[in-house]
Amino acid sequence: MDRQSHRQPRTTGTERMRPRMREQGAAVIEVAMTLSLLLVIAIGAFEYGMAFRDWIAVNQSTREGVRLAANSGDHANADCLIPEATAGALQSLRNSTPLEVWIYESNTSGAVGSRRQRYRPATPEDTTNLLNCNGVTWKRLQSSWPPSARDNEGSDRDWIGVRVIFEHTWITNFLWWNGTTTWTDDAVMHMEPAVDF
Repeated sequence: MDRQSHRQPRTTGTERMRPRMREQGAAVIEVAMTLSLLLVIAIGAFEYGMAFRDWIAVNQSTREGVRLAANSGDHANADCLIPEATAGALQSLRNSTPLEVWIYESNTSGAVGSRRQRYRPATPEDTTNLLNCNGVTWKRLQSSWPPSARDNEGSDRDWIGVRVIFEHTWITNFLWWNGTTTWTDDAVMHMEPAVDF
């Protein structure tokens, strides 16, 4: 038998390299797609982590406000004490801004009643309906449930609620995490019998 008839034809060097170059190109595309997905996941985890941290701070401030409201809701100075308590608990916020604080009449189901006091931090342009509380000024937006109208006597004491409306600013402004979003948190408690301060 002739030896040359069993040999494979020789290939040139460029023909041998083409499959390897195609594999490298596919690997580069796979790595780019994987890194892009990991980047989106990492940024999302960061953004939602920061938002969750701010949500916890607002939740704590709402609870702090309603605890104080339950104990001092009919005190003449209650509408200064309650926003101060909520604002004080919000000092750790870096990416969120409180827009409004509500003090409202509620019921056992926690529904927001029509009688309420609404406040927002005052701006330099505000000149009327201001509430000055130890150097912090609040603008009164609605006044239909003043402290004197709140009942904390007997078995049919009022249910009082505090709502904090706040705006969270996304940090990275990447994809859909850009601009701001507004969230609301509520807490409701049964008013406690009167306490003198």
